[in-house]
Amino acid sequence: MVNIRALLTNSFLFYYYCIKTGHVWHTYRFSGTDLFVIEDDPRYWEVMSSALSVGWLDIVVKMLRLHGSYQLDQLSNRELENGLVEAVAVLISKMPRLRPESAAGNLGECFKSKPDFIKAWEKWRSQITKLDCSPFWIQCDNQQTRVGLRNLLQVMLGNTESLCTASCYWVELYISHFLYIRPFMIGVESMYNLAQKCIQLKPPTGTHRLTGLLIGILGENTEVVLAEISREFGPWMVAHAVELLTAGSEQAEILLYDERYNLGGISMVELHRLAYAQVLSSHALTWQIAPIYLTSCMKQGMGLLENLLYRQSVQHNNMLLKNIEICRLYELDHISSNIMKVAGVYHWKHGRKGAGVFWLQQSQDTNCLDRIAQQLFDSVGKSISDESFKQWEGLIELLGSESKPAGGLEFLHKYRDFKKSLQMVYSGKSTDAARQAVGSLILLMKNPSTPQRFWLPLLFDSLKLLNWKDSPLLSVSETNLLLNKLQEFSLARQRPHFTEPNLPPQALSSIRLALATNLGRAILDE
Repeated sequence: MVNIRALLTNSFLFYYYCIKTGHVWHTYRFSGTDLFVIEDDPRYWEVMSSALSVGWLDIVVKMLRLHGSYQLDQLSNRELENGLVEAVAVLISKMPRLRPESAAGNLGECFKSKPDFIKAWEKWRSQITKLDCSPFWIQCDNQQTRVGLRNLLQVMLGNTESLCTASCYWVELYISHFLYIRPFMIGVESMYNLAQKCIQLKPPTGTHRLTGLLIGILGENTEVVLAEISREFGPWMVAHAVELLTAGSEQAEILLYDERYNLGGISMVELHRLAYAQVLSSHALTWQIAPIYLTSCMKQGMGLLENLLYRQSVQHNNMLLKNIEICRLYELDHISSNIMKVAGVYHWKHGRKGAGVFWLQQSQDTNCLDRIAQQLFDSVGKSISDESFKQWEGLIELLGSESKPAGGLEFLHKYRDFKKSLQMVYSGKSTDAARQAVGSLILLMKNPSTPQRFWLPLLFDSLKLLNWKDSPLLSVSETNLLLNKLQEFSLARQRPHFTEPNLPPQALSSIRLALATNLGRAILDE
């Protein structure tokens, strides 16, 4: 009840007085020449009656002090008139208020408890009645002052006719009833009936968007309130008004949170939140706020949130990182993983292979990593003896050895080590470097992860090692191992769909000769 009164007095009166420029407050001005006869102008008393009817005590008292009887040269001649003006001003400034405290400088006496307020109210009203019945009014010569002051007293006494005359809008009349006629009224139902009565007494000159909303609030009609807010104020107001409507109202809570078949199994609360989230999602500057509302919608919110996150661009790292951060905040790990997978595939297809591999690793997508590794096998297999392998070296390092499709990346890492050792041999290093290269070669040939199509290119790269002048680098057992591998390779060439390595025509015979020579030398050494 207190909240509704505060809403009416503070918010809606502000609108009606400050926005409606045709009101008497904006049309009436006092000039310096009018100050001595201000009380003779009927508008002076009309303004004060209107201000008093809505409880603007400070304004009324200040305007009363502008009365001509306060002038020093008038006090002696108008002492009785000034006494009546001052008595009314004092009564106005002492009006009881049921509130904890008032702002500094505001008039009116505040009472925290209702019994104290009732007692003070009755005393205050009796003082007004006593003054209204005083014989001093007959002795007051100024008719405008006499009529104006007594009209102010009638406003404070709650005279319905005086309040109607002083009010310009039904809301003003509504507030004046709270202040002077029904200061102890409780119950929203009574407030609704009173509002209907005030509208009949002061019919609105035109439709205003606040009128329907006020009537809906006072009538506790949740559906009307939502309809008015939706029509006049938009989706933001609707999404947040739900929280206010359900506060302390079981009926409204059931109405708004009950799942409805005609809405797809969601509640009205979720429907309005989804509608507002859709508005936020449609703009580049507000889409990041939408997850706040979507995550609160248990039925359809998560699906729409997933679509929203997937719609965001993955080509710019800042946007991608922002997307992933939203997933982290709302513990959407599966969506985050899928987004990183999409980013990885996008970068890979557009030539940014390092970035593609990085995001695929972050998403832990072994299938895509395996396919990338297979592409590396194919590329290396076509030019294993070529220096172009260097362009893949960084990517192989980035991939690591986690992905292991047919042969896995373990072979690529070992092959990289072999190429480094072999390069040292060709650059004129010692026999130790050659032995290290032979060791890498044997590991490659023994390892089952080395694809068969790479055996011949590996042996062709090692011809210098097989024909080492100083002494044979391979033992008899190691040479036999390589001969067996060469024999298996020769048999494999007979199979259909075999892909020949890109080597010179005499490569196979050169390797056979080198192995046979090395075998003979190794047997002699042993």
